[in-house]
Amino acid sequence: MTSSNPISRTHTILLSSAITLFLLGACVKPTINFGTTFVNNNNTNIVVIDSFTTQMSTVYVDSFPTAGTGTILVGRYKDNAFGLITSRTFYQMAPPVNIPTISNQAVYDSLVLITRLNRYFYGDTTVTQTYHVSQLNNTIQLPGIQTTFYSKNSVPFNNSPLGSATLRIYPHAGYTSQLANDSVKFRLPDANGQELFNLLQTKSPTVTNTNSFLAYFRGLTIYPDDNSTGAVYGFKDTVIMRVFFHEPGVIIVNSFTDFTLYNKAYQWNNIVADRTGTPLQQLASTPQTTPGIPVEISSDSTGHAAYVQSATSMQVKIKFPWIWKLQQLPDFVSVLKADLIVTPVSGSYDPLLALPPRLEIFQTDDRNLLLAPITLTGAQYGNLIVDYVYGINTNYTYDLTNYIKTQLVAGADNNLKNGVMLVQPQPDYNTTLNRAILGDRTNKVNSRIVLKIYYASFY
Repeated sequence: MTSSNPISRTHTILLSSAITLFLLGACVKPTINFGTTFVNNNNTNIVVIDSFTTQMSTVYVDSFPTAGTGTILVGRYKDNAFGLITSRTFYQMAPPVNIPTISNQAVYDSLVLITRLNRYFYGDTTVTQTYHVSQLNNTIQLPGIQTTFYSKNSVPFNNSPLGSATLRIYPHAGYTSQLANDSVKFRLPDANGQELFNLLQTKSPTVTNTNSFLAYFRGLTIYPDDNSTGAVYGFKDTVIMRVFFHEPGVIIVNSFTDFTLYNKAYQWNNIVADRTGTPLQQLASTPQTTPGIPVEISSDSTGHAAYVQSATSMQVKIKFPWIWKLQQLPDFVSVLKADLIVTPVSGSYDPLLALPPRLEIFQTDDRNLLLAPITLTGAQYGNLIVDYVYGINTNYTYDLTNYIKTQLVAGADNNLKNGVMLVQPQPDYNTTLNRAILGDRTNKVNSRIVLKIYYASFY
């Protein structure tokens, strides 16, 4: 039996009374073990097709919400495929809930900003990092009609840092070269510290009233130095600005008071990608042809691969435009199983530039929006297998049986519009920078996407 483009088929045959009952509409769905060898029963065949045409593209979404995630991302790393990725954070500080009574004899000592690691990193951790902290020029307010802050949002800040820290971070061990356990500390100017101390000492309304304090101390940003390109690190959102002081006397009593993060929904990460010199640089010049529809670039123009990194607004779209031709085959009865095997390009990942451990699959259409998730017993995340040794057995796998059945009914016109989208799920999509380069159908043998369909036929 022959087949027409775009479908080429390999036939394997299984003797199974359970399959026969299934095809006759039995009430009990049999469990089918699809091995590599099938036996002919002269009546029923299982046909395997693994070369359906798939179309892949990279979809660029304008921005993602990054506020209130509990994660601060700060740093910069250079990625030959994705570009120069920079992340900084913005937030406000709240005055102490309970201001202690500080005597007139008390003496100010220092002002320190403290952030704590959450052990996440992406990039090269062997490189020494320099971070700066600056005060914001404006009070933080939601832009326009936004109800949250997005990765593209930023607030003008003073280019002269309040403080800086140069150190090496050991995320696996959970400590830094500052030898301050899991903390990164910034020594802030004594002029600012003395002023805050005086306000605390007199219990000024500036520090006893939150709104007054927010107008006085507008907020902070932590950002990487322009010459730091090693890695992006994750920090907890439990930021503390600590005023140290002491009470003099025969026995010196050391004390401190903490200003803490105000309104976690107003802390967000500004994540920027410079794609210059990468396969994705055309994203900057590709116009959005229809308002509200994200930009889409075919894998044919990006090295026969599609790119996903949700924190920099990229996800992968896959379409099956000719799936309707399956039911035109003269021997076709019904789809038994459909597996989508998505393979990262060999050599495009390593332990430092790790793959997303989960990529959730959703339905989409010609608007490039996320529609209903494609579920099995629950959400499907790809069951990632990673082969760092040979780089040829790494893949994400999804069961598309029900989806393919619905697309057969949808018809040719809808097959050209509809597809599936791969995106990092919450909370990964806006708290990590893991990324993947997924090979299309024309990529090298060990790096290409495969849609494998098993269908029942009668001869």
